[in-house]
Amino acid sequence: MRKNSKKNWLVYLMLGSLGAIVGYLFQPHSTERYVGRLMSNTSQILADGQKNLYVDIDNDGNSEEIIYYHLSDSRQPVINLYKSDGVFQNAWYLEGEIVENFDFIWGDCNLDSLNEVYVFSKTNDWVYLYCLFPLSIGEFELEKVPVCKMNENDINSHLVIHSGGLADLNNDGFNEVVFTLNSRYSEQPRSVFAYDGHNKEMKQSPEIEMQLVGSPVIFDINKDGAPEIFLSTFNSTNQGFPPRKQSLNSASVILNSDLSYYFNPILYESRMSISSVFPLESPDGNFIVSLSWSLSENEKARIQLLKPSGELISQNIINECNFIFDPARSDWSKILAFHRDGWVIQYLEDGTVADRIDLKGLINQVAYFDIDENGIDEVLVVQGNRLTILRNDFSHPVEINIPQLSIEKIHFSIKNRKGMPNLLSIQNEHHQFLVYYSENQFYWFRFLLYALFIFAFLFAYWLFLHLHHNQLQHIRYTNEKFYKMQLDLVRNQLDPHFLFNALNSIAFSINTEDRKTAYNNLGLFSKFLREAIVSLDEFSRSLEEEMDYVKNYMVLEKFRFKEKFTYDIIVSPGINKSVKIPKLIVFTFVESALKKGVLVKRLPGTIQIMVDMDENQSIFIQVADDGVFRDLEKSEMSFTKNMQMMEQVIAYFNSFNSNKITINFNDKGSFEESKGSLVTITIPADYSYFV
Repeated sequence: MRKNSKKNWLVYLMLGSLGAIVGYLFQPHSTERYVGRLMSNTSQILADGQKNLYVDIDNDGNSEEIIYYHLSDSRQPVINLYKSDGVFQNAWYLEGEIVENFDFIWGDCNLDSLNEVYVFSKTNDWVYLYCLFPLSIGEFELEKVPVCKMNENDINSHLVIHSGGLADLNNDGFNEVVFTLNSRYSEQPRSVFAYDGHNKEMKQSPEIEMQLVGSPVIFDINKDGAPEIFLSTFNSTNQGFPPRKQSLNSASVILNSDLSYYFNPILYESRMSISSVFPLESPDGNFIVSLSWSLSENEKARIQLLKPSGELISQNIINECNFIFDPARSDWSKILAFHRDGWVIQYLEDGTVADRIDLKGLINQVAYFDIDENGIDEVLVVQGNRLTILRNDFSHPVEINIPQLSIEKIHFSIKNRKGMPNLLSIQNEHHQFLVYYSENQFYWFRFLLYALFIFAFLFAYWLFLHLHHNQLQHIRYTNEKFYKMQLDLVRNQLDPHFLFNALNSIAFSINTEDRKTAYNNLGLFSKFLREAIVSLDEFSRSLEEEMDYVKNYMVLEKFRFKEKFTYDIIVSPGINKSVKIPKLIVFTFVESALKKGVLVKRLPGTIQIMVDMDENQSIFIQVADDGVFRDLEKSEMSFTKNMQMMEQVIAYFNSFNSNKITINFNDKGSFEESKGSLVTITIPADYSYFV
């Protein structure tokens, strides 16, 4: 009993675990932890040079929209401002022409709880920074600040301005606007700029001899309260103008907060190479990581770990190359590198690989944004026409297909919506899209789904046991009922009158010294008795055994009743006598014909038994008599007990067979003029007696 109990509990445990696994495998996407989708009817086609930005200027929880574009004839830049409800608020016309490739810069520089927005324009010889100052809610002032002088060349399409964001570089309590200006022309400025709006001062770093790529990273590496600026460089496609010399190296460059060199640049001497530098914030302190690689297949990449002072700790050659610039992020606790082939590689401090994450597909761009404003950045990965949003640990990927998304540089911004999940604005050169991304409020429903699957498996198992138990009970009841019918049949065969009369007839033969006949009949009686009581658990027997049993019965009855009746048994030649038929099926109707039809008749009667088989091996048995009229077709009152039980036995067997045994009754004559009766039994060849 205890073994069965333990076994059942083990089965329930296994089925419950299986239900949980199936629930996990078959959970719909609606039960993912995070969900995202492209908002319908939010895509818009942008004009050449148009850039859109969502920023919450007044910090009321809802973003205003800034649109930067140019007039078609003069290319004069224009700024339009729309309220958070989409209502137009104001427009400003800037001097000069648009700058085609720049990043919006925005934030609270003067710490008045209102956000400023910074854009750029250019003339033939100058680049200008424009600051849109909110004076109060609904009131703005536009300030124009010269950035640097340019040589008079058509450099607009080669001018790139990357945002470094806002940082308090001089530790005066106010933020400076940090950005890099880069050109493919080596005679044009390639520098870092910092605009101090509080003191109305523009600062410029020394000329960087290499192209500046990616956004500058601002981080206080030496923990002195003044952050450093980390720069990545590229030495390819320089357009040189005498007398300036082309750089043949890339370098990892770090500047102090006053824009001077933090230490000498870390050179990577390889043409067509890229050098990227970023901080590492570990429990053991801060470190500098330099990652350099060549676009030539013949040269290996390297990764270096340095102390905050610039002293080299370790240098390793790595097999990977062709990375994407690690974007600015808030968490610098890991050394991460994004490979264009779709791998995110995490390195240990000694340069060995700690982990690889397969993002499955070529990577075009990576960005970090805190979309849900929980203080932790999400990772945005652009792969062709697909945007994937992942958590900071690269878990819970949400893939969003955007057919018009191109491999050109994507600009992101967050559209804040008070009381509702924020929207992510995605803008390439010609289109803007809005994407919904949020933690799924139905996420915990998945556990109910698991519970339902577990319950379904356990209930199915319980139902199986219950039905199986009921089936066994039904079979047991049916078998007991059938065995009882078998015993009743046997009991009726062994009718005391028949037994005593048969024994008396044999004894009389002995007394009259007809000993040979007596011995023969005694042998038949013994055989008949043995066949009646042996093999009670068998439901069928061969045709030959059944006919022998009937013949013995008829011989014994003939011995008793002498000339009262005659009988004839006719079996067609060539019939398969080994075919199985229900036990006592012929005997039952022969006995009935004798006792109810012939023996009650005043004159001697006849019983004829004929057995035949058709071409399908089906058995046909006819029991005919010329006894009294019994009205078998209409009245069951003339049925013997054996006939009634035989009908139950046949009905029981028929329930397990598609082809049924049939029994037909035909009365000949009438009560006034009796001509006997005919019983026809048809037994299909493929009949089964296994239950």
